[in-house]
Amino acid sequence: MNVEIKWLGHACFAIRGGDYTIVIDPYNSDYTTGYPKLRVKADMLLVSHEHFGHNYREGVVLSGRPESDCPFTISKLRVPHEFKMGSWRGFCDIHILEADGCKLVHLSDLGTQLDGGQISRLYGADVAMVCAGSATALPAQEAKRAVDEIMARVVIPMHYRHGNMGGHRLETVDDFAYYFESPEFIHRYDTDTIVVTPDTEPQVAVLRFLGPEALGDLAAPEEKAEKKGLLRGLLRKK
Repeated sequence: MNVEIKWLGHACFAIRGGDYTIVIDPYNSDYTTGYPKLRVKADMLLVSHEHFGHNYREGVVLSGRPESDCPFTISKLRVPHEFKMGSWRGFCDIHILEADGCKLVHLSDLGTQLDGGQISRLYGADVAMVCAGSATALPAQEAKRAVDEIMARVVIPMHYRHGNMGGHRLETVDDFAYYFESPEFIHRYDTDTIVVTPDTEPQVAVLRFLGPEALGDLAAPEEKAEKKGLLRGLLRKK
């Protein structure tokens, strides 16, 4: 199965299998440094945990299609957000999407190393989206170890600082890439999208954030007009 993965910024992706689109971990721009307001369309929304950089449900307009249309089987693994085993920042869910022999994993803000059972569940991932910015998750070197342990074929860094985007405490993607011995393994794209096929070569795919102007058919209309219409109706009733 060919899968299109579009990086929408921070830890947010639009994942498309066929004509079905899943958005995972939408960010709230009021709390996510530098990123523009997010407003996109999707058939399904997944949220890994209830932090502002991951749970902005208001930014996703759902189509109303039934879940039975989804080509993916979706499961979750609950993991600690930090090294204190969840006592500080709580827990988050790793989402696993599988279809036609293709396995995608979104590692969320994984804060501890994976145990044997978790590695077994994630092993052989075709794609692993991994927090590369540390701060509230695994340091870059430990994040690299995690994707090595699950033998991910394509690694997509997320949740890092670049330009004026991402909190100042976050590391850059170069801090993460440093731990990969072969420079040719790092593929830097001029687009925010990668299509993963059975023939896609192993790599670290550094996608480029392009912002709202690159959303295409994912763009959702603003809700301001609806609010104004509602307000006019209320004023008439008065």
